[in-house]
Amino acid sequence: MKITKRAQLLIRFQQVIFYALLLAAVVLLGQLSIATNKQFDWTQNHRHTLSETSLAILDNLKDNITIQVFVSPDYEYRAAIVELLQRYQQHSDKLTIQFVDPSFSPDIVRQFNIQQQGEMVVSHGEQKQHVFDLSEQSLSNALVTVSRQSQPWLIFVEGHGERSPYDKSDFGLSTLVQNLGNQGIKVRSQNLLDTPDIPDNSAALVIASPEKEWLPGEINIVRDYLDKGGNLLWLADPTQTKSLGALAEKLGIEFVPGTVLDPNSSMLGIDDPRFVLITDYANHPVGQAAKSVTILAEASAIQIAEDNSENPWRYINLLNSQPNAWVETSSITQANLSQQTFDKGADVAGPVSLGMLITCDTDSNIDKSQRIAVIGDADFVANSYIGNAANLDLGLGLLNWLVEDDGLITIPIKTSVGTQLTLSNTESMIIGFGFLFAMPLLLLTVGLTLWWRRKRR
Repeated sequence: MKITKRAQLLIRFQQVIFYALLLAAVVLLGQLSIATNKQFDWTQNHRHTLSETSLAILDNLKDNITIQVFVSPDYEYRAAIVELLQRYQQHSDKLTIQFVDPSFSPDIVRQFNIQQQGEMVVSHGEQKQHVFDLSEQSLSNALVTVSRQSQPWLIFVEGHGERSPYDKSDFGLSTLVQNLGNQGIKVRSQNLLDTPDIPDNSAALVIASPEKEWLPGEINIVRDYLDKGGNLLWLADPTQTKSLGALAEKLGIEFVPGTVLDPNSSMLGIDDPRFVLITDYANHPVGQAAKSVTILAEASAIQIAEDNSENPWRYINLLNSQPNAWVETSSITQANLSQQTFDKGADVAGPVSLGMLITCDTDSNIDKSQRIAVIGDADFVANSYIGNAANLDLGLGLLNWLVEDDGLITIPIKTSVGTQLTLSNTESMIIGFGFLFAMPLLLLTVGLTLWWRRKRR
């Protein structure tokens, strides 16, 4: 069959149209790949994806923030730094990233007092925060610090044997305060006898398990502070002073006499029922901050007072014990600890509340409510226990809620956990045989089959 010139022209025209459309498709796909950056993280702990905490921080950014990275082009961890920063830029257009070569910018290095390669300076206006380690948690904390509209202050009451925010012993709260500082929250101690006026710029007052009696005048200072809409964190213990009963009465709560015992502590290898395991949290941002177990030591149970119908408070049971825990009302010693059992006639059956959130609408601002947290234990945020389970996450979540940074309540930063694939000798042989022999043989068989069929046609 002879092809005419007209047919040849049509064929060539079709070829031109085909290649033009193919080129247009390639260009459009290239533009689409540039405009979109979709990634899928299939790692077990989503180590290449920002945590919910960091995403919440980025969603709350209102102003532009500059991140200056002091790193040389040949620095071995430069690629890891770029990868981390790209994760943040994918979720926010408020971040401006600047790379500075320390070798060619000595003046800037001296200006910011740069100490090491890979150091980052996060800036917002006059506020600056240095990031020394390559981690999501450090960078997110720096963003929180510089993005706060104001630096919230926590006032820790002292003078009655309370736990000190500066005490580095097992009894103290210095680890908690250090983590608060990383989030831009400042603390100070105040003796109400020496300084009876609580500063107006304080975000919350903290009473951390006093051991000595309070004077009536000091209690009146706290009552007046609450009447003005002040926020409060009260960390109690079974051995706390009885003089704060007037404060509990004002809040419409009661501490159940005795110590909570939890037989479930043996599940974690703890041979002491005074350690209470908390896995039942309220459906509340603070409860969501602690996604795993929290461990309380020698805790008190809290309940709403029966005669509180006239008070304005709203209550949320934040921490609830296991159903088989109970409040032991008898005296507990080391000698009889292992012999303690639930006495139906005298003890209080579980589940019991060990933490309560109390709120009240304020007259000055209808959009905000007064916030009070009462926890029946102070040990869980002490230096000796704060690193256990989700204790730190719960403590930070409580205090972020009290300073009214709801969007920044700490949800645990996910950490990368190395996963090792362990194969038996048989499994290793099967995989090795499959890739080295079976798969090539299969491909060869398919190829020969296709060749043979075409040859027979």
